[in-house]
Amino acid sequence: MSQIITVDPVNRIEGHLKIQVEVENNKVVNAWTMGTLYRGLEQILRGRKAEDAVLISQRACGVCPIPYATAGSKAIEMAYGIDIPENARILRNIINGFQFLGSHILHFYHLVALDYVDPTAVAQYTGNDPELLDLKSLIQSGDTAPFTPRWDHDFRLPTDINIVATKHYIEAVRMYQRVGEAIALLGGKFPHVVGIVAGGMTPKVTPTLVTELIGYAKELKDFIDTKYVPDVLAVAPYYIDYGNIGVGPGNFLAYGAFEGADRDPYNGLLPRGVIMDGDINNVQEFDQSRIVEHVAYSYYQDGNPRHPGDGVTEPKFTGVPSDPRRGEKYSWLKAPRYNTKAMEVGPLARMLVRQDPNLLDLAAKLKIGPSVLARIAARALEAQLIANNILNWITELKPDGKVPCAQYKPGSGRGYGLDEAPRGAIGHWLEAEGGRITNYQMIIPTGWNASPRDITGQPGPYEIAMIGTEIKDLSRPIELTRIIRSYDPCIACAVHVVDLEKERIAAKFTIGC
Repeated sequence: MSQIITVDPVNRIEGHLKIQVEVENNKVVNAWTMGTLYRGLEQILRGRKAEDAVLISQRACGVCPIPYATAGSKAIEMAYGIDIPENARILRNIINGFQFLGSHILHFYHLVALDYVDPTAVAQYTGNDPELLDLKSLIQSGDTAPFTPRWDHDFRLPTDINIVATKHYIEAVRMYQRVGEAIALLGGKFPHVVGIVAGGMTPKVTPTLVTELIGYAKELKDFIDTKYVPDVLAVAPYYIDYGNIGVGPGNFLAYGAFEGADRDPYNGLLPRGVIMDGDINNVQEFDQSRIVEHVAYSYYQDGNPRHPGDGVTEPKFTGVPSDPRRGEKYSWLKAPRYNTKAMEVGPLARMLVRQDPNLLDLAAKLKIGPSVLARIAARALEAQLIANNILNWITELKPDGKVPCAQYKPGSGRGYGLDEAPRGAIGHWLEAEGGRITNYQMIIPTGWNASPRDITGQPGPYEIAMIGTEIKDLSRPIELTRIIRSYDPCIACAVHVVDLEKERIAAKFTIGC
């Protein structure tokens, strides 16, 4: 006889997410991921100046706002026919590169590692590191926050690896601070930068700026090379079974990021492309016209699947299903599909589309598939790749003391901006008349990965990844949360429903904790 297991909320992620699975004989036979919040940013943008999208869309996320700014800028630039200066292209690569490094470090050490690393092992520490001694004292006194409460029944690492990784957990906090400082040099502040604008960037490129950026880049590269990547490789052998747990749909999508001087997204450091039906050696060209969004199981007015450029966002909350098996609407997230298929996005997708030799060699050596372990490894190796290239981009800058921003006249048009956030493909679709937004739609990375079922009943990537998983302890289903956290969910953090006729906030919901 089957039973329903619920994890609500899934913690150590950004935002509010609920998962439910149907289990028979300790095996997941069905799964549902429920985004329990509504953003409504598309409505907020209607009627505003197109340029406002660059600033307002960033408010969807305080963790990785940079790609929202670049995607919004690209949409405006396409609509208005703007070519950005070369220094602006390079600066965007640099600022988004720092964003990637910070996000990947944060994900491993502060969000996902605590599923595998046991910081309470520091109670056995016998060295003289002052930070570890302070932590040891706290643990021995019973003060184990923020590491507890937790499910603690499947820690496998030896004491020395636990202690080293915990030390790096502390150092990673400082690295994230460095990332914020570096981004603020280019963006004016962090999060929610003001230095990225339609037409380019606002900071002048000077020798002093170049020198400061090099310092931050070298410090972060050293941490990634000597701590982050080695820690991932040290942990992996003890959880090698997760090399075949949490396998997603086998379809991968990457819009591409970090373009070169030719501005060709297929030639960038992280190239554009798709992989279909698990054929990871066959990278195909991407066609954005094949994207549609479904709302059959989402809290929106029913309608036919739509391309985001023609999309609408009309909320229709029908209540939380008492039983997910009843086929009712169950998520605030829409269900984007590419060529009718559910697609995984993120570091694993990008590195597979890139056919990255380091990832492919590691996967072959460890004999792992596109799984929990592969996602964690792909992030680390991608961080190393980007850290190496940030230094190259900085040296490409021409310190001419000019503001690298093209002049343009607001008008009417349609455009889209495709970029990569640390968590995956991000797209903004814009329509403007007389310089004002008439329609704006966004598909964020977690929109792809955490999507609910579509009109055909096809589950989303999280759901597919959980189906088939064996759960050892039904009261503590850590296998499920390890799968979900390997994707690094990022769901916005407030719920606003907009009354379009009265142009005001019609309702505000507080969702869990």
